Amino acid sequence: MLVLGQPPRSIPGLAGIIFAPFLHGSLAHLIGNSISFTIFALVFSLLEGNKIFAKIIWMILIGGSLTWLMGRSAIHIGASGLIFSLFGYLLLAGWFSRKIKYLVVSLSLLFFYSGMIFGIFPSTLGISWEGHLFGFIAGIIVAWAYHKRKAT
Repeated sequence: MLVLGQPPRSIPGLAGIIFAPFLHGSLAHLIGNSISFTIFALVFSLLEGNKIFAKIIWMILIGGSLTWLMGRSAIHIGASGLIFSLFGYLLLAGWFSRKIKYLVVSLSLLFFYSGMIFGIFPSTLGISWEGHLFGFIAGIIVAWAYHKRKAT
């Protein structure tokens, strides 16, 4: 049985590591994620240029794998894990790289989107806060992996 969503710790749920970010429960869910994704992806692509695809793949794989390993028993879907990955990446890339363009973006995000951090905590039934949390962690890991070694 092929399950495209992500039920944690199940063999069928492994496919969800890749496919869950592209599945949404409703049109409102899709539109909400599309707006946030567009903003963060645009900023990310302006900063990173042609280096975005490998980083996004790593974010999806790391965040999805962590959700699969440690998420609660539910079907996790939606692009919000990837959105939180981009948020984590952009927020910490300035710290890790110490480059002015990354610092400006990091500080701008901290000012305008700091409320997003509350999305990594359990709040609303039916929302995968685990996907948010592990996506955020994935973004930090990818930012560190790509920028920390260059800054030293």
